[in-house]
Amino acid sequence: MPTIDDVAKLANVSRATVSRVLTGTRGVRDDSREAVLKAVEVLDYRPSFAAQTLASNTSSYIGMVLPAHEASFSATLLPRLSLAVKSLNKSLLIQYVNDAVEQKTAIQNLQHQCAAVVTLGNISSEMSSNVIAFDEFSTKGNLGLGYNYAFATESACRYVLGKGHRNIALLVDNEDDTASKQMLEGYRSVLQNYSLPFNRQLLVMANSDIEQALLKLINSFTNYTAIIAKRDSYAAEAMRLLREFNIAVPQEVSIISLEDSPLASLLYPPLTCIAYPVDELLERCIQRIRALIDGHAQFINENKSVTGRLVARASVANINNS
Repeated sequence: MPTIDDVAKLANVSRATVSRVLTGTRGVRDDSREAVLKAVEVLDYRPSFAAQTLASNTSSYIGMVLPAHEASFSATLLPRLSLAVKSLNKSLLIQYVNDAVEQKTAIQNLQHQCAAVVTLGNISSEMSSNVIAFDEFSTKGNLGLGYNYAFATESACRYVLGKGHRNIALLVDNEDDTASKQMLEGYRSVLQNYSLPFNRQLLVMANSDIEQALLKLINSFTNYTAIIAKRDSYAAEAMRLLREFNIAVPQEVSIISLEDSPLASLLYPPLTCIAYPVDELLERCIQRIRALIDGHAQFINENKSVTGRLVARASVANINNS
């Protein structure tokens, strides 16, 4: 079934222009009006009420689709996003999902009632142009730069390597998660640069059960002196379990995360992090939402990547002299 985005693409106009033509609004050039009407005829497009509402930017909502296992990260992001959306005179609709299938369904449901839908990670090329990946700088159809977990993981690896650690465990979500794939890419790259072997037993996948994943590592008798975790909550769980097994942090095992939420400084010992640049990514996200509200399907980025910064605390020990 053709969509308003298909009509806009064929007519080479914005979706807002398509809406103005279909609703009889004034202010559309004759050539644009003719192009839209021709595209409607060619595609046999039949606009629904929801689609017209979305296209004319009268929707009062911005959607947010989040993985259920990212609940702790959501606590950091959502209050800021909600306030930013409020400044655009919109309200936030939130849905949590458990897997890629649920994510796709949730996005499809929200995109017809929201001016924009924000999600984490990459988005499918099949998605509407009003779907935004939070940590990428472009909407669909426009290549752009975003936050890359590979670089963050490389930074974490190099930091602990500089402290003398050579057996480093990597704690990721699962093998299908885009961020986890990037983490593994950065991890393997640094190991190769330091001529260190890749030990698959040191690759820990949470797979929605972080406790069991960590217990498998602890009980494997694999030698490791450091853990790199994607989220602060994962690092907190690692600290708890290591403490139960009388393994001292950081004296025996150092821990570093790729987040730096408010939880990081409250842990004992306080958690060293490569801070996830949530404020800068949020600013870019709001710019893209505003562009969609103004009727621009494409967002022109500044060709500038965003990287996390090191926040050194007490959870990483220097073992160079031990």
